[in-house]
Amino acid sequence: MTARKCLAAVLAAASVGAAAQDNPLARRGPPDLTQLRGYWNGANLEDRSNCATAGVNGQHGTYAQYFFTVTPPEMVIHETTVTNLTCDYAGTYAGDRTPSWSGTFTCSDGKRGTFQSKGFLVTPTEMQARLQLKFQNSEGCDADAILGGSRF
Repeated sequence: MTARKCLAAVLAAASVGAAAQDNPLARRGPPDLTQLRGYWNGANLEDRSNCATAGVNGQHGTYAQYFFTVTPPEMVIHETTVTNLTCDYAGTYAGDRTPSWSGTFTCSDGKRGTFQSKGFLVTPTEMQARLQLKFQNSEGCDADAILGGSRF
């Protein structure tokens, strides 16, 4: 067997084994969203699209502090940004293998709408909530949002 054929056979065998492996993150099991309770400091990043005013489209971000209240199956995030804008995200979650959370949000600047979770990352010192937002104010934007933070 030539070196090229031998390498092809090894790669083919390895790919069969690799395809059978689970995603390493999935092996951890679903995140326990009750671990989100309390304060987190980080950033709110949004990638907005389909806005009524073209200049509002695009990526936006701000420093934020989050306070999570988790009383299964309800979860609320109270967000305060560096500019003193506040937003509240409230909804119901289900905690199967992939937790889902949906509800409504309202902000002190009049921004409001609905959201649906796209995923969560929860460790003792890091969190991320990925949300799909639909603004119901005059801009009517869609946004892919990442609420991320850290704590000791």
